[in-house]
Amino acid sequence: MPESALADEVGSLAFLLAVQHEITRPELRFYHRSPQVMFMSSASPVVLCTYHYDATDRLADCSPAGQGRTRLFYQKSRLATQIQGQIQHTLLRTDEHLLAQRRTQNNQSDCALLATDQQQSVIVAQGSAFAYTPYGHRHPSAGSMSLPGYAGQRVDPVTGHYLLGNGYRAFNPVLMRFNSPDSLSPFGEGGVNAYGYCEGDPVNWVDLTGSTPTLMKGLLRAFKIMKPSRRLSTDGVIGSSMLRGSDGMNLSASAPQLSRSAAVRQVKSVSVSAKKLNKQAGLDYRKSAKEFKANDKLYRQYVERATQLKKEANTALSLYDEDGLPYEYDLVQQYKKSQKNLANPIQDLSTPPSYKLAPKIASAEKELRLIRQQM
Repeated sequence: MPESALADEVGSLAFLLAVQHEITRPELRFYHRSPQVMFMSSASPVVLCTYHYDATDRLADCSPAGQGRTRLFYQKSRLATQIQGQIQHTLLRTDEHLLAQRRTQNNQSDCALLATDQQQSVIVAQGSAFAYTPYGHRHPSAGSMSLPGYAGQRVDPVTGHYLLGNGYRAFNPVLMRFNSPDSLSPFGEGGVNAYGYCEGDPVNWVDLTGSTPTLMKGLLRAFKIMKPSRRLSTDGVIGSSMLRGSDGMNLSASAPQLSRSAAVRQVKSVSVSAKKLNKQAGLDYRKSAKEFKANDKLYRQYVERATQLKKEANTALSLYDEDGLPYEYDLVQQYKKSQKNLANPIQDLSTPPSYKLAPKIASAEKELRLIRQQM
């Protein structure tokens, strides 16, 4: 493509990011490899905003004409803070859910709680309500541009577009399409339409990367394509066998995520270390794997032996001496008592701790042998 070309008739701005070719308005000259937004007419072009990217191809700052520079900071792959002069906006989240936005200026802070829909689009904040078209257009006069918009994404203050994928591609909610083609189209995950958003279904799909749309999580759970979040309800704790592991293993439980709620989510959580649980149960998990394996084998042998002795106990009352007379009643009762003591330790067939059961079972067997000798 030449360094300049005529744009097709789709708007009046040329939105240019890095090496991407993004055209949204008509009769304008198109400049390639220019990280700027320009207003183009028959006269000389006017630069409206300049964008800079970091080494990982994320939007690092933008400088609108006549305004201060806005710097952007990320936590993992999500926008966390933006700073413009003395004003700082910070987003507070839990998992992927937006909770609030904190605004700090001259060492004074205030916080605005955010209510979102299932797509994480902000619908209520600071006493203001917002409405969106299916493709995410929000009226420019509806609240501050610093608030997150459609799907929780940052609204570009100059164009009103969404720079999805942390600046990878600009999505125009008015034209309902991207301004530049997807690098994964037409034969990859981007689909046949290189400019289309969510394959024409923005209600059930969402695109946060600017490249690959994903099905809404609520629908994924409804169709059982995705398992629910691994959280435990506070109504009842689901118990499971403790796995043998190191003292550093942690077990955690928290309240379920509230789906389809416009209010701020309330999450209760508790974290308990396995070391503390093991200590309370009197277990020592510092035993080596070899020792546990040997103990488990010994434990299974004791279970088999105890089962055999239990069968013998059923015939205890039918034991007779050589003259055909029953043995002494108290001796039979001792036999049954010893059998009961032997059976108690093996009611729970789970492991561990087999090494604790071994002395009890061995003692019961010894007592039974003495009784048999008397018989």
